[in-house]
Amino acid sequence: MDICNTREYHELRNAPMHRSLPSSKYEQACTANAVSCMHSCIFWPPMCRGDDSLENSVLTEASPQTKSAVSSVDSPTHSAPPPPPPPNPPRRGWVAAAAFALTASVGGVYFIRKLNTSEEQPLLTEKKVAEVTKKEDPPIPASPEGLPQHVDYLVVGAGTAAFAALRAIRSLRPDARVLLVGDEHALPYMRPPLTKELWGEPDLAKKAIDPDTLIFTQWNGKKRRLAYEPSVFYTAAEKLREGAAGAGVARGWTVRALDVAAHEAQLAAAGHTATLTYGKCLIATGVRSARSAVLRGAREAGLALGVRTAREAARLAERLERAPAGEVAVVGGGPYACEMAAGLAHALRETDKSVVMVYKEEAPLAQLLPRHLALDAARRVRRLGVRLLPHTEVTDSSVRSDRVRLQLTRLAGEEAQQQGEERGEEQGAERTLEAGLVVECMGSEANVEVARAAGLEVHPELGGIVVNAEMQARTDVFAAGDVACYFEPALGRRRALRHDHAVASGRLAGTNMAGDAPRAYTHQPMFWSDVGPDIGIEVVGGAGSGEGAGADERQYERGVVFYVREERVVGVLLWNLYNRMHVARQVLKQGHFEDLLEAAKLFSLHEAE
Repeated sequence: MDICNTREYHELRNAPMHRSLPSSKYEQACTANAVSCMHSCIFWPPMCRGDDSLENSVLTEASPQTKSAVSSVDSPTHSAPPPPPPPNPPRRGWVAAAAFALTASVGGVYFIRKLNTSEEQPLLTEKKVAEVTKKEDPPIPASPEGLPQHVDYLVVGAGTAAFAALRAIRSLRPDARVLLVGDEHALPYMRPPLTKELWGEPDLAKKAIDPDTLIFTQWNGKKRRLAYEPSVFYTAAEKLREGAAGAGVARGWTVRALDVAAHEAQLAAAGHTATLTYGKCLIATGVRSARSAVLRGAREAGLALGVRTAREAARLAERLERAPAGEVAVVGGGPYACEMAAGLAHALRETDKSVVMVYKEEAPLAQLLPRHLALDAARRVRRLGVRLLPHTEVTDSSVRSDRVRLQLTRLAGEEAQQQGEERGEEQGAERTLEAGLVVECMGSEANVEVARAAGLEVHPELGGIVVNAEMQARTDVFAAGDVACYFEPALGRRRALRHDHAVASGRLAGTNMAGDAPRAYTHQPMFWSDVGPDIGIEVVGGAGSGEGAGADERQYERGVVFYVREERVVGVLLWNLYNRMHVARQVLKQGHFEDLLEAAKLFSLHEAE
């Protein structure tokens, strides 16, 4: 069992979990990258070698095999010591159920083992796949008669932001009736493991068909339930109808319409409709996978899948077992695609299947990392056994027997031209790829249909529900999580597609819904991504790639990247550097620095972990 990189999973009680990895000594580098009006500075711990040299007042570096100097950048001060961690929210002695409510803890992880696969089996049609992974469960409650006619707080959605809001509301108003409405037949559960832990243990992903009972292994060897809380934590919707206080989940139901003026919602499920009234409403509908129109035929044949829900992960696991020998194509080049490719490559090792990534960019993670780091990431992903097809777009597809034939077009660009010439191709040349299965990882779309129909403002470019600093969209209507579009002073209006943001914004929205004095959202959300055992990334604030650094063959082991806009640090990226997020937040809080080298020293890059 290999222990791979892990992450601070922010659980709903503000209690991060960390894991330190052993490391050796490394060199240091600083380079500037233009990101429209943003540039980045990267610092790496130095190798303790007598022949290290200084150029431009910045020690550069790479792997123990290579060292060189790169240009320094103008930047800014040193910072005060990082603040102590925030105190836990106050508890009320009369809340007997707090022992249940405070048991959720989310761990980062990565126990890697072989995922057994069965021998090649006949093609599963979309209908047959659905029979395996999409149980026709009746909604809970099964009929409108089981739903309350009025609730104090209605939460549209049943994901992480919804659950965080539920906890905040219950802590302030234990006598309130709260109803979460989710279209999945599952209780609220954490989603980061869907691309991580679920692929590290044999047959674990298939068990995601029932996320309420799924248990996975955390980095510390302890078992953890995928669901935030067991069913006994919740109050049956029928009890809410009878007037009992508590929080219930309407599972398999959807909110079809909201009348924000009348404080009324229309629900639907399995041919039933119901209407209820509410005091205040939170919209936390999250996102859905962005799907490619050219893969429609493959989707209808059950050969192109996305993974945004637990049952979609189970469906992918079932389909992988039956896929023919050959390649599984992961389409996309972002963190989500990289995690899926790494997880599948590990799960499929020692089988007759392998993984190929198809993406438009020059390298995986190219939209997040400076160019030289993205190219280093590409080398590391290849070492996992993943074949990479950069500068490539899927322009058409067709189903041939039990396979998908992808029509690929190589995109323009100097690097693309060079790579094409090495393969004997011309710019714009088309070729085909035969894949037994396609995993679509091309981003996401906000679920804003209910909000738009209710007359709420939806951002025309970012796609989320526009909210103010208190996460409020209209009187008595709030939004949180991936679907909320909020204003951040340093970065402008944005949507943060991050687990940490779902927790923090959901908690704040719930607090403002149930409390007397609204508070502004000032939290800087972070996210993490682990791609195999050699890439661990944590990001807080704004981050984006640039074109300033030239490509080379160096391997960067660990370091910190500062993203600077108008002489202010607006984002920090930690590359294989753990237990430093509190320092990164302090750097963001201070913002202005006279010398970024001094800021880099706060991260103790030279210390062994």
